[in-house]
Amino acid sequence: MRVEQQTIPSGLYKFQDECLSLLNGTLEVSKAVSYLVDERARPFCYKTHHLHPSMHREYLERFYKLDPLYPTQFSDQNDTVVKMNDLVATHERFNHPYYTEFISPWGVRDIIELFLRVDDRLVAGFALFTSKEQPEFRSADLKKAYQLQHFMQFALEQILESPQQSNFDKFCDQYHLTPKERLVTELALNGLPNKTIANDLDCGLATVKTHLQNIFAKIGVNSKREISSLYLQYR
Repeated sequence: MRVEQQTIPSGLYKFQDECLSLLNGTLEVSKAVSYLVDERARPFCYKTHHLHPSMHREYLERFYKLDPLYPTQFSDQNDTVVKMNDLVATHERFNHPYYTEFISPWGVRDIIELFLRVDDRLVAGFALFTSKEQPEFRSADLKKAYQLQHFMQFALEQILESPQQSNFDKFCDQYHLTPKERLVTELALNGLPNKTIANDLDCGLATVKTHLQNIFAKIGVNSKREISSLYLQYR
């Protein structure tokens, strides 16, 4: 599989939705989050399921640095499924600010994280939550999670090798788009407004507009609609 160094694989935006649907339909979880991972192992392009916006905002603003499941801690490892309560002993949770100030107030009992890699580099993750009204994830749940992760990893590799993905990569190569410009192009081709693209990429609206202006100049178009039209002709 050919993946350029320091390049975030494209084609993952819709894949996140499909994986979230699969996970929520198979495991009994109260909420779930998916995200992509950049070249520095930092998550971005979050998608949430039944996660309260305030909880997500608190995490991004205050608690991500305390998260024992934060992707940067697993970028150089081969872990595929990790259970939060296995990382922090029961007696330690009473003094762990991530538990006392974030996990417990939001009624979370346990979390498992699933990681996907391309050429040994972390590219995506999925966090699955159980509430205090539910038991911790059991061995049977973890077995399912490992099976699902294995299937998702296989599906990801097939997507990145698909003719459709190859066409998109060739389209971007033809116009010498940078990794970030490829991401913006992919999101634009999915019909997303600029504000949503900015939120997904965790950047300002002005940054998205600058990326689009550069993309328009390279491709020789004046709008996202024209990019879509040109890409359809290319395919």
